[in-house]
Amino acid sequence: MWLLSPLSWALLATVVGLAAWPMRGRARWLWRGCIAVLLFSLLAMTPLLANALLWYLERMEPLAASATCHADAPDTVVVLAGGIDQRPRDRNDFSVLSAASRRRLDSGVAYWRGGPERTLIITGGPAKPGWPAESVLLSAYAASLGVPASALRLETQATNTWENAQRLTQMQPAIASRVMLATSAAHMTRARLAFRVAGFDACPLPSDYRFTPNDFPQALLPRSSALAKSEMAIHELVGLIFYRLRELRRAASDSD
Repeated sequence: MWLLSPLSWALLATVVGLAAWPMRGRARWLWRGCIAVLLFSLLAMTPLLANALLWYLERMEPLAASATCHADAPDTVVVLAGGIDQRPRDRNDFSVLSAASRRRLDSGVAYWRGGPERTLIITGGPAKPGWPAESVLLSAYAASLGVPASALRLETQATNTWENAQRLTQMQPAIASRVMLATSAAHMTRARLAFRVAGFDACPLPSDYRFTPNDFPQALLPRSSALAKSEMAIHELVGLIFYRLRELRRAASDSD
């Protein structure tokens, strides 16, 4: 979403600042505010701040499953689709899967291999109407990794993490309430919150780590790669706030 991009903030601050320049004496607060937003936006496009945000997000949840999850490992692993990079040619064209989607499935398949009775559930709807569901593309990728169709279950309608959790509660036959949840490390807190609200006990199976150590002084220079990281981190933080508000509203509604 463009509103959550530091680049959008910088462009908006520049336009407003230039418009406010002739009246900077009378609207000094506006002009100075634009300068502050512009400087912060440039900082958000540096590896320094981008990595700081990712470091925080990727460590909000345990990096490994809890002792309970280790002692009594769930037989069901849920993989959340993580997007695609372009339009697929057909339902088997898993080459379009994003790096996040592939890494999430790789970790899910690795966990599935650890138990003979385990089931792999993939959830994710189409990126656009008329396109194959992301879960279908991921199932084709899973098949290429040797996962048989008998071990797979798909949810093909969800368009966001909240829907992922809610729609899984509607699957028939019903799935277990304790699941291993495979998603990106930075996304794990928001995903577990959504699954908790839906009634699941989700053990974390994080992957797709994006934090990298800073290399000074290059870490102080804006980069496109850092901008992409910051946009993802800001999206997660804003989404987490939104999901917590939804959780509070649901709790209030249930108590009435």
